[in-house]
Amino acid sequence: MSLQRLAPWFGFLFGLALSCLLALFFNESPLHVLKIVTTSFLNSKFDFGLTLFYTTCFIFSGLAFSIPLRAGLFHIGAEGQLTISAVVAAVLGSILPTHNWFGILIIFVITALTGMLSALIIALFKYYRKAHEVVVAIMLNFIFAAISTWLTINHFQNPNSQNPETAMIADQFQIFKSDPLKIYFDQSPISLFFIVAVAICIFLYWLEPKILYFQVIKSYGANRQANQRFGFSEIKILATVMLLAGFFSAFIGLTEVMGNTYQYKLGFSPAYGFLGIAVALLARQHFLGLIASSFLVAILHKGASDLDLETQFLTRDFSQVLQALIIFSVAASYFFFSRKKIKVESEVTK
Repeated sequence: MSLQRLAPWFGFLFGLALSCLLALFFNESPLHVLKIVTTSFLNSKFDFGLTLFYTTCFIFSGLAFSIPLRAGLFHIGAEGQLTISAVVAAVLGSILPTHNWFGILIIFVITALTGMLSALIIALFKYYRKAHEVVVAIMLNFIFAAISTWLTINHFQNPNSQNPETAMIADQFQIFKSDPLKIYFDQSPISLFFIVAVAICIFLYWLEPKILYFQVIKSYGANRQANQRFGFSEIKILATVMLLAGFFSAFIGLTEVMGNTYQYKLGFSPAYGFLGIAVALLARQHFLGLIASSFLVAILHKGASDLDLETQFLTRDFSQVLQALIIFSVAASYFFFSRKKIKVESEVTK
């Protein structure tokens, strides 16, 4: 196995080591911090279930990033898409009068469509206005966050709470409140969405080599000009990958609203959309690898959130530092190793 294939793991380990070393500035032991962030998920069934809940969200966010990356798109808009999708799910769950399974189907379908259409905007700007997907995604993240806040506070605020959150969804829509996983893990946030996420990864791993269009998407990402000469539609490829990305982003909102809090809470996401970048890069966009990398990142996220209880000077806000350093290090490792490979190849050709 070449060093280039191990590049993201070198970056991951470097980012983790650097984060632990930063604890020295707060008079904390790096080894103690490392132990907390890597082992706290084993403290109880609830802690392990919470880690699997994070794993579920990271799998979906990893899928939302890795599929557009196959087409050469750096998709960082999942955060806005999961936010607006969560609001839609919570609002529908609180206002729909339907008292049967048809109402649940409506929530799932409309929420998924919300995520897909919000992601499609990026593809349309990319194709028709030649706008860079990163710029459009960043702007949409702010726009969707503002819309979600406005809707929550001004129209669907929970009358029984002063926190910025919507009302609880109707009892008949809280179908995951007593699912077997939640019961086994002592009523932790995990739900059957975890099984759905893992099943999707396995299904896509099985499906990818059997569908020619996946190869078309990859060829577009590798060489757009050559791809267009063969007559493949650029807008069709862009729309396909972004619709899929929005679909998986919407499932993060559904996981939160239907399987955890049963309402939308402002700021519920600890940057799921951005951590999906590290998850996808660690897995090298491999669908089965996403499961393992999501679990690993979930372990670190769970451990970092316990720092305010297990250390004297660090708080759970340190998890944001940990996340930022890991994402930066993993991304930088790709650049470093690919640049080194290009340099070696150019010297050989000389």
